[in-house]
Amino acid sequence: MRLILTIALSFFVIYAINFFDIASLDYNIRTVAATAVAIIVLRLLYSVFTRFMKVFLFVVIFLPIVGLIIYYIYSYVTGNPVELFDIGSLMERAQSF
Repeated sequence: MRLILTIALSFFVIYAINFFDIASLDYNIRTVAATAVAIIVLRLLYSVFTRFMKVFLFVVIFLPIVGLIIYYIYSYVTGNPVELFDIGSLMERAQSF
């Protein structure tokens, strides 16, 4: 069933490409097969990238926010002032390195 839907989508993609004058494609076995293979590859890439995107969002957004919350709670409990990011001191340390 999925193969039939992919072939039908291939015909639709070829029709859309011809309709919007992106390219002039004929309806033959080679162009339909190439379009079907491209759709299958795009579907596989989509599934892989959505899995990696979940991990990426967890690592890049969720973990730093949790780390900042823990840092602010730790600073509040110990009474230490919260040190915000200072680009000037970072540049001084980089130059002295």
